[in-house]
Amino acid sequence: MHIWPSETIFMSDKKQRHYFDMLGRILKLYFARPADCQTLVTQSYDRISSSYDQSWTNHMRGLTESLINRLAPPTGSKCIDLTCGTGYASELLARCSSGEVTGVDASSGMLEKAEENCGDLCRFVNSDVLDFLKQQEKGSCDIITCCWGLGYSKPIAVIREIARVLKPGGKAAVIDNSIFSLREIMSCSFLTFAESPEKLENLMRFKFLTGPGMLGLFYRISGLTKIYSSQGSKTYYARSGKEAIDRLTVTGAAAGFEYACRPEDKDQIYSRFAELIEEKYKDEIPIVHRYLSGIAVK
Repeated sequence: MHIWPSETIFMSDKKQRHYFDMLGRILKLYFARPADCQTLVTQSYDRISSSYDQSWTNHMRGLTESLINRLAPPTGSKCIDLTCGTGYASELLARCSSGEVTGVDASSGMLEKAEENCGDLCRFVNSDVLDFLKQQEKGSCDIITCCWGLGYSKPIAVIREIARVLKPGGKAAVIDNSIFSLREIMSCSFLTFAESPEKLENLMRFKFLTGPGMLGLFYRISGLTKIYSSQGSKTYYARSGKEAIDRLTVTGAAAGFEYACRPEDKDQIYSRFAELIEEKYKDEIPIVHRYLSGIAVK
Protein backbone atom coordinates (compact mmCIF):
# COMPACT_ATOMS: atom_id res chain seq x y z
CA MET A 1 0.00 0.00 0.00
CA HIS A 2 1.01 3.63 -0.39
CA ILE A 3 1.46 5.37 2.97
CA TRP A 4 0.49 9.04 2.99
CA PRO A 5 0.45 10.39 6.56
CA SER A 6 -1.89 13.37 6.76
CA GLU A 7 -3.17 15.74 9.32
CA THR A 8 -6.57 14.13 8.80
CA ILE A 9 -5.44 10.97 10.58
CA PHE A 10 -5.58 12.78 13.90
CA MET A 11 -9.21 13.81 13.54
CA SER A 12 -11.82 12.09 15.65
CA ASP A 13 -13.92 9.40 14.00
CA LYS A 14 -16.64 7.00 14.99
CA LYS A 15 -14.31 4.05 14.52
CA GLN A 16 -11.24 3.78 16.70
CA ARG A 17 -7.89 3.98 14.98
CA HIS A 18 -4.82 2.28 16.35
CA TYR A 19 -1.91 4.40 15.19
CA PHE A 20 0.79 2.84 17.36
CA ASP A 21 -0.35 -0.65 16.36
CA MET A 22 -0.34 0.51 12.74
CA LEU A 23 3.21 1.81 13.07
CA GLY A 24 4.26 -1.47 14.66
CA ARG A 25 2.64 -3.45 11.85
CA ILE A 26 4.41 -1.36 9.22
CA LEU A 27 7.78 -1.82 10.92
CA LYS A 28 7.22 -5.55 11.31
CA LEU A 29 6.38 -5.97 7.63
CA TYR A 30 9.25 -3.75 6.57
CA PHE A 31 11.96 -5.54 8.55
CA ALA A 32 10.67 -9.05 9.21
CA ARG A 33 8.70 -10.07 6.12
CA PRO A 34 9.56 -8.07 3.03
CA ALA A 35 7.13 -8.57 0.18
CA ASP A 36 8.36 -9.30 -3.31
CA CYS A 37 7.17 -5.92 -4.49
CA GLN A 38 8.24 -6.42 -8.11
CA THR A 39 6.34 -9.71 -8.39
CA LEU A 40 3.15 -8.16 -7.01
CA VAL A 41 3.47 -5.14 -9.32
CA THR A 42 4.00 -7.43 -12.30
CA GLN A 43 0.91 -9.44 -11.36
CA SER A 44 -1.08 -6.20 -11.17
CA TYR A 45 0.04 -5.12 -14.62
CA ASP A 46 -0.69 -8.56 -16.06
CA ARG A 47 -4.22 -8.25 -14.68
CA ILE A 48 -4.92 -4.80 -16.11
CA SER A 49 -3.10 -5.17 -19.43
CA SER A 50 -6.25 -5.51 -21.55
CA SER A 51 -7.68 -2.19 -20.30
CA TYR A 52 -4.45 -0.27 -19.63
CA ASP A 53 -4.43 1.79 -22.81
CA GLN A 54 -7.97 3.00 -22.23
CA SER A 55 -7.52 3.75 -18.53
CA TRP A 56 -3.95 5.13 -18.48
CA THR A 57 -2.21 5.54 -21.85
CA ASN A 58 -4.98 7.68 -23.30
CA HIS A 59 -5.03 9.82 -20.13
CA MET A 60 -1.27 10.50 -20.23
CA ARG A 61 -0.74 10.25 -24.00
CA GLY A 62 0.06 13.94 -24.50
CA LEU A 63 2.74 13.98 -21.80
CA THR A 64 4.52 10.96 -23.26
CA GLU A 65 4.33 12.40 -26.77
CA SER A 66 5.72 15.73 -25.61
CA LEU A 67 8.71 14.05 -23.97
CA ILE A 68 9.55 11.93 -27.03
CA ASN A 69 9.16 14.92 -29.35
CA ARG A 70 11.49 16.99 -27.16
CA LEU A 71 13.95 14.09 -27.08
CA ALA A 72 14.01 14.17 -30.92
CA PRO A 73 15.83 10.87 -31.55
CA PRO A 74 18.08 11.13 -34.63
CA THR A 75 17.21 9.06 -37.68
CA GLY A 76 18.54 5.53 -37.40
CA SER A 77 18.97 5.66 -33.62
CA LYS A 78 19.30 2.47 -31.62
CA CYS A 79 16.73 2.87 -28.84
CA ILE A 80 15.72 1.04 -25.67
CA ASP A 81 12.35 1.75 -24.03
CA LEU A 82 12.37 0.53 -20.42
CA THR A 83 9.11 -0.34 -18.62
CA CYS A 84 7.55 -0.14 -22.07
CA GLY A 85 4.13 -1.49 -21.03
CA THR A 86 1.83 -1.76 -24.04
CA GLY A 87 4.43 -0.15 -26.28
CA TYR A 88 3.13 3.39 -26.75
CA ALA A 89 6.48 5.15 -26.19
CA SER A 90 8.25 2.36 -28.10
CA GLU A 91 6.07 3.03 -31.12
CA LEU A 92 6.68 6.78 -30.89
CA LEU A 93 10.44 6.17 -30.82
CA ALA A 94 10.23 3.85 -33.82
CA ARG A 95 8.21 6.31 -35.88
CA CYS A 96 10.38 9.30 -34.91
CA SER A 97 13.74 7.62 -35.46
CA SER A 98 13.05 4.92 -38.06
CA GLY A 99 15.65 3.02 -36.07
CA GLU A 100 15.94 -0.15 -34.01
CA VAL A 101 13.71 -0.03 -30.92
CA THR A 102 13.67 -2.62 -28.12
CA GLY A 103 10.92 -2.40 -25.52
CA VAL A 104 11.53 -4.07 -22.14
CA ASP A 105 8.96 -4.92 -19.47
CA ALA A 106 8.54 -7.49 -16.69
CA SER A 107 4.83 -7.98 -17.44
CA SER A 108 4.08 -10.60 -20.07
CA GLY A 109 0.49 -9.39 -20.23
CA MET A 110 1.56 -5.86 -21.13
CA LEU A 111 3.98 -7.17 -23.74
CA GLU A 112 1.23 -9.19 -25.41
CA LYS A 113 -0.62 -5.91 -25.95
CA ALA A 114 2.60 -4.24 -27.11
CA GLU A 115 3.07 -6.93 -29.76
CA GLU A 116 -0.50 -6.33 -30.93
CA ASN A 117 -0.02 -2.56 -30.99
CA CYS A 118 3.35 -2.23 -32.69
CA GLY A 119 5.08 -5.58 -32.96
CA ASP A 120 5.83 -4.82 -36.61
CA LEU A 121 7.90 -1.78 -35.61
CA CYS A 122 9.62 -2.84 -32.38
CA ARG A 123 11.20 -5.82 -30.66
CA PHE A 124 9.95 -6.64 -27.17
CA VAL A 125 11.75 -8.43 -24.34
CA ASN A 126 10.14 -9.84 -21.19
CA SER A 127 12.67 -8.98 -18.47
CA ASP A 128 13.36 -6.96 -15.36
CA VAL A 129 14.72 -3.69 -16.73
CA LEU A 130 17.82 -3.61 -14.54
CA ASP A 131 18.73 -7.18 -15.45
CA PHE A 132 18.28 -6.33 -19.13
CA LEU A 133 20.51 -3.26 -18.95
CA LYS A 134 23.28 -5.20 -17.22
CA GLN A 135 23.39 -7.55 -20.21
CA GLN A 136 23.97 -4.72 -22.71
CA GLU A 137 27.38 -3.62 -23.93
CA LYS A 138 28.88 -0.38 -22.71
CA GLY A 139 28.30 2.54 -25.08
CA SER A 140 25.97 0.58 -27.36
CA CYS A 141 22.77 2.65 -27.46
CA ASP A 142 21.76 6.12 -28.71
CA ILE A 143 18.49 6.63 -26.82
CA ILE A 144 17.10 5.08 -23.62
CA THR A 145 13.66 6.00 -22.27
CA CYS A 146 11.74 4.95 -19.17
CA CYS A 147 8.10 6.06 -19.13
CA TRP A 148 5.83 5.58 -16.12
CA GLY A 149 7.75 2.79 -14.42
CA LEU A 150 11.02 3.98 -12.86
CA GLY A 151 9.52 4.07 -9.36
CA TYR A 152 8.74 0.36 -9.54
CA SER A 153 12.43 -0.43 -10.11
CA LYS A 154 15.66 0.61 -8.40
CA PRO A 155 15.95 4.15 -9.79
CA ILE A 156 19.56 5.04 -9.07
CA ALA A 157 20.83 1.62 -10.18
CA VAL A 158 18.77 1.81 -13.37
CA ILE A 159 20.00 5.32 -14.21
CA ARG A 160 23.61 4.32 -13.62
CA GLU A 161 23.18 1.41 -16.01
CA ILE A 162 21.49 3.71 -18.53
CA ALA A 163 24.56 5.97 -18.37
CA ARG A 164 26.87 3.00 -18.93
CA VAL A 165 24.93 1.67 -21.93
CA LEU A 166 24.51 5.03 -23.68
CA LYS A 167 26.97 6.08 -26.36
CA PRO A 168 28.79 9.39 -25.88
CA GLY A 169 26.25 12.01 -26.92
CA GLY A 170 23.40 9.58 -26.31
CA LYS A 171 20.30 10.71 -24.43
CA ALA A 172 18.16 9.39 -21.58
CA ALA A 173 14.56 10.44 -20.96
CA VAL A 174 12.36 9.65 -17.95
CA ILE A 175 8.76 10.48 -17.09
CA ASP A 176 7.10 9.03 -14.01
CA ASN A 177 4.66 9.60 -11.18
CA SER A 178 6.18 11.44 -8.24
CA ILE A 179 5.95 10.17 -4.68
CA PHE A 180 3.24 12.79 -4.08
CA SER A 181 0.94 11.38 -6.75
CA LEU A 182 -2.52 10.31 -5.52
CA ARG A 183 -1.83 11.58 -2.00
CA GLU A 184 -5.38 12.91 -1.54
CA ILE A 185 -6.85 9.45 -2.04
CA MET A 186 -4.10 7.26 -0.63
CA SER A 187 -4.14 9.05 2.73
CA CYS A 188 -7.52 7.36 3.16
CA SER A 189 -5.87 3.96 2.73
CA PHE A 190 -3.71 4.69 5.77
CA LEU A 191 -6.82 5.57 7.77
CA THR A 192 -8.53 2.37 6.62
CA PHE A 193 -5.73 0.12 7.80
CA ALA A 194 -5.27 2.16 11.00
CA GLU A 195 -8.69 0.85 12.02
CA SER A 196 -7.54 -2.76 11.49
CA PRO A 197 -3.72 -2.85 11.41
CA GLU A 198 -3.64 -6.64 11.55
CA LYS A 199 -5.25 -6.76 8.10
CA LEU A 200 -2.28 -5.06 6.45
CA GLU A 201 -0.61 -8.00 4.76
CA ASN A 202 1.95 -6.54 2.32
CA LEU A 203 3.86 -3.27 2.40
CA MET A 204 4.69 -2.10 -1.11
CA ARG A 205 8.19 -0.60 -1.25
CA PHE A 206 7.94 1.74 -4.20
CA LYS A 207 10.75 4.17 -4.96
CA PHE A 208 9.02 7.05 -6.69
CA LEU A 209 11.10 10.23 -6.83
CA THR A 210 10.16 13.48 -5.11
CA GLY A 211 10.51 15.62 -8.23
CA PRO A 212 12.70 16.62 -11.19
CA GLY A 213 15.41 17.85 -8.83
CA MET A 214 15.93 14.34 -7.50
CA LEU A 215 15.95 12.93 -11.03
CA GLY A 216 18.52 15.56 -12.00
CA LEU A 217 20.67 14.55 -9.02
CA PHE A 218 20.56 10.91 -10.08
CA TYR A 219 21.51 11.92 -13.62
CA ARG A 220 24.45 13.96 -12.33
CA ILE A 221 25.91 11.32 -10.02
CA SER A 222 25.61 8.80 -12.87
CA GLY A 223 27.71 10.98 -15.18
CA LEU A 224 24.87 12.43 -17.26
CA THR A 225 24.12 16.10 -17.89
CA LYS A 226 20.52 17.23 -17.48
CA ILE A 227 19.26 19.29 -20.43
CA TYR A 228 15.54 19.42 -19.64
CA SER A 229 13.23 18.90 -16.68
CA SER A 230 9.57 19.42 -15.92
CA GLN A 231 6.85 18.59 -13.43
CA GLY A 232 3.09 18.96 -13.29
CA SER A 233 -0.15 17.16 -12.63
CA LYS A 234 -3.20 15.77 -14.37
CA THR A 235 -6.50 15.36 -12.55
CA TYR A 236 -9.64 13.42 -13.24
CA TYR A 237 -12.67 13.09 -11.00
CA ALA A 238 -14.61 10.12 -9.66
CA ARG A 239 -18.25 10.27 -8.59
CA SER A 240 -17.97 7.76 -5.74
CA GLY A 241 -15.40 6.10 -3.53
CA LYS A 242 -15.90 2.82 -5.34
CA GLU A 243 -15.31 4.46 -8.71
CA ALA A 244 -12.15 6.11 -7.36
CA ILE A 245 -10.78 2.76 -6.17
CA ASP A 246 -11.74 1.08 -9.43
CA ARG A 247 -9.81 3.75 -11.35
CA LEU A 248 -6.79 3.39 -9.08
CA THR A 249 -6.62 -0.35 -9.59
CA VAL A 250 -6.90 -0.29 -13.40
CA THR A 251 -4.39 2.47 -14.22
CA GLY A 252 -1.26 0.93 -12.72
CA ALA A 253 -0.58 4.09 -10.69
CA ALA A 254 -1.36 2.11 -7.52
CA ALA A 255 -0.07 -1.22 -8.82
CA GLY A 256 0.09 -3.82 -6.08
CA PHE A 257 -2.46 -2.12 -3.82
CA GLU A 258 -4.87 -5.04 -4.23
CA TYR A 259 -2.30 -7.21 -2.41
CA ALA A 260 -2.09 -4.93 0.64
CA CYS A 261 -4.58 -7.18 2.46
CA ARG A 262 -5.55 -10.84 2.34
CA PRO A 263 -8.11 -11.82 -0.33
CA GLU A 264 -10.70 -12.67 2.33
CA ASP A 265 -10.42 -9.12 3.76
CA LYS A 266 -10.46 -7.30 0.43
CA ASP A 267 -14.19 -6.53 0.23
CA GLN A 268 -14.28 -5.16 3.78
CA ILE A 269 -11.13 -3.07 3.32
CA TYR A 270 -12.24 -1.68 -0.04
CA SER A 271 -15.70 -0.86 1.29
CA ARG A 272 -14.30 1.08 4.24
CA PHE A 273 -11.70 2.75 2.00
CA ALA A 274 -14.53 3.97 -0.26
CA GLU A 275 -16.50 5.27 2.74
CA LEU A 276 -13.55 7.31 3.99
CA ILE A 277 -12.93 8.78 0.55
CA GLU A 278 -16.57 9.87 0.35
CA GLU A 279 -16.42 11.34 3.86
CA LYS A 280 -13.41 13.42 2.83
CA TYR A 281 -14.87 14.58 -0.49
CA LYS A 282 -18.58 15.35 -0.45
CA ASP A 283 -18.83 16.15 -4.16
CA GLU A 284 -16.44 15.09 -6.91
CA ILE A 285 -13.41 13.08 -5.83
CA PRO A 286 -10.12 14.37 -7.29
CA ILE A 287 -7.57 11.82 -8.42
CA VAL A 288 -4.37 13.77 -9.00
CA HIS A 289 -1.44 12.23 -10.85
CA ARG A 290 1.67 14.31 -10.12
CA TYR A 291 4.52 13.63 -12.48
CA LEU A 292 8.13 14.54 -13.15
CA SER A 293 10.21 14.28 -16.30
CA GLY A 294 13.74 14.94 -17.45
CA ILE A 295 16.16 14.45 -20.32
CA ALA A 296 19.92 14.06 -19.95
CA VAL A 297 22.84 13.61 -22.33
CA LYS A 298 26.02 11.60 -21.90
